[in-house]
Amino acid sequence: MTVRYFLLTVLLSVSCAVAGAEGEDWGDASSPFDAPKGSEPKDDDPWEDINRKIFAFNETLDKYALKPAAKGYRKATPSWFDDTVTRFFENLRDFRSGLNSVLQWRWGHAGHNFGRFTVNSTLGIGGLFDVASKVDLDKHNTDLGLTFARWGIPEGNYLVLPFWGPSTVRDAASIIPEDYMRPRHYIEHDLTRYSLTALYVVDLRADLLDLERNIVGDRYTFLRNAYLQRRRFESGDAPSLRFPDVEQRDSELEDEGW
Repeated sequence: MTVRYFLLTVLLSVSCAVAGAEGEDWGDASSPFDAPKGSEPKDDDPWEDINRKIFAFNETLDKYALKPAAKGYRKATPSWFDDTVTRFFENLRDFRSGLNSVLQWRWGHAGHNFGRFTVNSTLGIGGLFDVASKVDLDKHNTDLGLTFARWGIPEGNYLVLPFWGPSTVRDAASIIPEDYMRPRHYIEHDLTRYSLTALYVVDLRADLLDLERNIVGDRYTFLRNAYLQRRRFESGDAPSLRFPDVEQRDSELEDEGW
């Protein structure tokens, strides 16, 4: 399975408390995240039948290719090296987030993201060290799918993409354009570009190995609902989860004397 799929597992630790998971005994489905197949409404997933087939294909690829590679990577590399590689790729992500922040007209976020990229690329030696966090430059992760949401493009149906994993029509439309925001796209040497991409995928997969145990119930349903909840929270599509921008919250706190 590729990177997009396993970004979802960042959310799994939150759901662990809901499910009451301990060790390998995760118990029965107990929330909308882990409801069994057929028990949830189809509104969010009218293409479920084909999505499940693609999901099964992706699961097989992960089981026999990516996951073993991630386990081997973790066993072969010390934790400090793993952390350093992760910081390097997070630094590149700050640059992409900065571009999207400009497109979203969030200038405060853009300043922080570009500031983080500049500081970590210089003082942090190419992003190997996170110096920016020590000088109060906040991280604001975003992407082109959220940029589309910012300007009113509807989410569309949920879909699972081969090799890529969970998505929506809106997010799927952002994949190719956003690739041009990634520095690796401009590396002309093929072996270097492919090696860098492979390292990114394996490093991220290794970082998320432990979080998988928090998945409960039907795996497809859990990951679909986790993905949709996360994207709606980030885009503001879920009114009950909507929060003001950071700049707005800061100004409100100043007005209250904080």
